[in-house]
Amino acid sequence: MDRIIIAIYLRLSNEDKEKESTEESNSISAQRVLLTGHIQGIMQGQPYSITEFCDDGYSGTDFNRPGVQAMIEAAKNGDINMIVVKDFSRFGRDYLEVGRFLEFIFPILQIRFVSVNDGYDSDDKLGATGGMGVALKNLVYGMYSADLSKKIRTARDTRAKRGEFIGQYAPYGYKKNPEDKHELLIDENVAWVVRKIFHMAADGISHAEIARQLNEEEIPTRYMYHKLKGDNFPDKQPHVRIKTWDNTMIKDIITDETYLGTMLWNRAKCGMDTAKKRVEQPREKWIVVKNQHEALVSQELFDKANDNIVGRDMSGRATGRKTLFFICGYCGKGLVLKNRKNKKYNCRSATQQIINDCQRVKASQKELEDAVLCQVKAMADMMMETRNIRRKAHRNDRKALLETTAADCAKELARWKDTKVYLYEQYKAGTITREDYIARIEKGRIRAAELERTRSEALTELDSMFQPVSNEKEIPDETLMEFSTLDTFDKDRLKVLIDKVLVYGEDSIEIVWKVDDPFARIKGQ
Repeated sequence: MDRIIIAIYLRLSNEDKEKESTEESNSISAQRVLLTGHIQGIMQGQPYSITEFCDDGYSGTDFNRPGVQAMIEAAKNGDINMIVVKDFSRFGRDYLEVGRFLEFIFPILQIRFVSVNDGYDSDDKLGATGGMGVALKNLVYGMYSADLSKKIRTARDTRAKRGEFIGQYAPYGYKKNPEDKHELLIDENVAWVVRKIFHMAADGISHAEIARQLNEEEIPTRYMYHKLKGDNFPDKQPHVRIKTWDNTMIKDIITDETYLGTMLWNRAKCGMDTAKKRVEQPREKWIVVKNQHEALVSQELFDKANDNIVGRDMSGRATGRKTLFFICGYCGKGLVLKNRKNKKYNCRSATQQIINDCQRVKASQKELEDAVLCQVKAMADMMMETRNIRRKAHRNDRKALLETTAADCAKELARWKDTKVYLYEQYKAGTITREDYIARIEKGRIRAAELERTRSEALTELDSMFQPVSNEKEIPDETLMEFSTLDTFDKDRLKVLIDKVLVYGEDSIEIVWKVDDPFARIKGQ
């Protein structure tokens, strides 16, 4: 008998961690014990092995989680036969997406799905859908998530007003009190770095020069410091290969009132009500509690270090940052154009260290802008050609054939669901033998897989023929025609198609487009 590979999926959100002391059943270890015990009961001696996928500290409101994505990829590759979760909400709180997986994706991949606390086992459905119950439960889960998010935020705001620190990581220069995680203590390992930065800024040294000196002295940045300590500190700039000090880091430290002993909260919001995006809050909405922990610098030193910062935005940071277009491919900073006879774009980080990769980023203004303009023309031509291909497809009989094929497959698949129920009833009644039942079911499954594959291919081709490429509706034909004949480099106009241009050297660039590859769908046919 073949060994069945079972995937158990475990998830613990940050909200669950807040309640872990009172609801131990949600912990990762408790979920693991529950699932492995349930698997022993349902397998009843059949040979199996367990592989584990876990997301610790992730919300279930979307599926962009590393653990669940790895599990779905394993399912697509045929590496697992069954998925077991504690309940639907562990798998996901987006009821539409959960329903899509249970009703379409997992049946196509022949994956058995078990939700322990919900009493759900896809093998017990015998072709009958449990989708309505799943949708209702997950709708409740979604409403619960939104309500829970508000309650958690209210509780945190209350704690913040009492002067308690409630961030996940202490600010650079501080550490959490081991005996009270809501209290900040000075971290002498790096506090001297913060004081050094303030003193240098107060002496009139530029932010770029401060960053250069810190890099020369090989002082770790906040991210590198946490990494050396073994903390799971998030990398906010994964595209940046070299983690070094820069102007922004220096400016963020100098403008942070935390170093005056002030507790700050609600400087930005990020959650379901902001579509998961970080939204800076105006100063009047901040929660500010002074004299809550030991200050690293005096008010006099703080003011002197900030004298050279002219303007502040509503979050308290310096103003004047422009939308970047040409960006260094190594450090992620915007390029500057030197005002010399032969104008060249250079990386601002090139002067912050004696030797670094950023010094290779030197490109002639004319050659770089001409190269980008050439690629924009080619992209506009490709998009127009793709549109013409799809429009011509509307005039042939391929659409009718594909639609008929997909519909016929769907009808036969529906009949097969009824046949499965009928065969099972015949088997239970003793009309057919167990061997005959298994043989017919296996034959039907092979046919169903073939039908599903044919139907999927037909729908994919229909989709590629008639659905526009993402974002393409926003760009009229007339605009694309103008791009295909554009002779002058106009950065503002080019931003319609281009998000940014990563520059690695004189003859090495990468364009990040705002539109999808126009031939991506055609290639999939």
